[in-house]
Amino acid sequence: MKLYLDTDVFLALLKEEDRHKKAAIAFFEKYSAAEKTTSTVCCLEIWFYLYKNGQQKKMVDALRAVAAMCTVQDFNAKQMGQAVFLSAENRLSPADALHAVLAADGADAIVSSDASFDRIASLKRIDFTN
Repeated sequence: MKLYLDTDVFLALLKEEDRHKKAAIAFFEKYSAAEKTTSTVCCLEIWFYLYKNGQQKKMVDALRAVAAMCTVQDFNAKQMGQAVFLSAENRLSPADALHAVLAADGADAIVSSDASFDRIASLKRIDFTN
């Protein structure tokens, strides 16, 4: 099974006080054997979070942790174009639209607590908080 990980899974682990931290830990234990991937979009969102919260010094360690937990893939111009249309059709943020396009390209499911991914019929979502 190949799983695409949305940023919220990592933020739940990264934040000192997160209501989903235990659920995120349990998810990684349950799916330890699954092939896991995320993207540079996720890394950028983590960077934005750390920057916004004055924790830029944690970025290198955060990136290393993400890379140790899964494969980090890049995106191309064609995928960005697909995300633009997906965003407009499904009322998704630009980042969520890119995550959806990347997840749909080879993953069995996207792992996220964000129900907005449910608007995409072809995308299966695993809610790690349940």
